[in-house]
Amino acid sequence: MKKLIVGLMFGAGLLLLNACQSKTSRIDDLKDFVEQLSEDCGDYTTEQWESANEEFSKLLDKINSYDDLTKEELEEVARLQGQYAATVFKNSGKAVMEEMEKAGVALDGFLDGLNKGLENEEK
Repeated sequence: MKKLIVGLMFGAGLLLLNACQSKTSRIDDLKDFVEQLSEDCGDYTTEQWESANEEFSKLLDKINSYDDLTKEELEEVARLQGQYAATVFKNSGKAVMEEMEKAGVALDGFLDGLNKGLENEEK
């Protein structure tokens, strides 16, 4: 009998802990991710930005799966999306410039090859 009572009390405690979990904790992962990214993204490469975008999308998908988000939660999610977009825009310039430089090098090589090909055709 004593084991039954202890088991029931333990189960009730777990239920209470679960019930006490605030709804805002459902968006805490997104909030933590955006805040951490804002601090660490200064030297992100294109690949790191792609990874960050994938993680951000996964977190948003998880949040969007909830049918009972409050107005406050929706406002917070919108604010975090804006903060994320601003962070990406502000800090991804270096990665974009690196990609443009790579594309420029590839374009230079292509143009050199094209010129050599045309010169060979003229001879």
